[in-house]
Amino acid sequence: MRSVLTLITVCSLLPLATAQSLAIPNQDGVLIDSEIILAHNKPSQKKQKSLDFSGTGRPGQQTAGESRGNCNSDSAFEALLPVSKSGKTVSGQPSFWVYFPKALPQQSQVEFVIQNKAREDIWRSRGQLDASAGYKKFAMPETAPPLEIDQWYRWYVKVYCDSQNASAQYVQGWVSRIPISSQLHVELLDYSRDSHLIYGNHSIWYDAINHLLSNYHNDVPNLNLEQDWQNLIGAKGVDLDQLPSIGGIYEAVKPMQPNSAY
Repeated sequence: MRSVLTLITVCSLLPLATAQSLAIPNQDGVLIDSEIILAHNKPSQKKQKSLDFSGTGRPGQQTAGESRGNCNSDSAFEALLPVSKSGKTVSGQPSFWVYFPKALPQQSQVEFVIQNKAREDIWRSRGQLDASAGYKKFAMPETAPPLEIDQWYRWYVKVYCDSQNASAQYVQGWVSRIPISSQLHVELLDYSRDSHLIYGNHSIWYDAINHLLSNYHNDVPNLNLEQDWQNLIGAKGVDLDQLPSIGGIYEAVKPMQPNSAY
């Protein structure tokens, strides 16, 4: 499997509906008339519901943990996950965000892995991470095979703390891809600028956090997004209130940088 850390670029996932009356299939294969979509296309901001991610864990699965080995605890990092360490996505190649409170030593190497339930690699890449601290994104490239719907996958980000790879620390979590419903499809078209709110209202963790941080990356400063961030990390079933504001460290909100293959 190709072993390279992939640069993730922010792009629009939802095309605008045309004025022509067409039957448009969503990801469920359900045909939606474009005139209905246009009738629902509203410019106003979507209201945020009371967020709840307490029931998004994998049934019967022990909570994922982390292991630091002989690594310095000062370099500890944290995955952006609910308490259950599990979440949903509608994306075939979802993104995962990790917060690094301090810059990693130059000799550190980072490994990003996604495995199926049989612990077989779906994707594995390794290289050096951008040296700055902050929120960083990990994802498979769009050319990689998509995750299957209604299947659970384990992912982790591991940092080797020295050039000899003698010690490492890691964070891990679980992700399940779900089909996009007709209601969600139309809501995303209605409020495309507030996609993070839509995903949050439907308890789709990975897409909510990814769209929020990606939107902020393109629209700084944005007090509404900063408030949405506080609502998300303080939601029921989430314990990330100790993380800093994205507004205070925007310069560190970057995707993972590519490096030479190993």
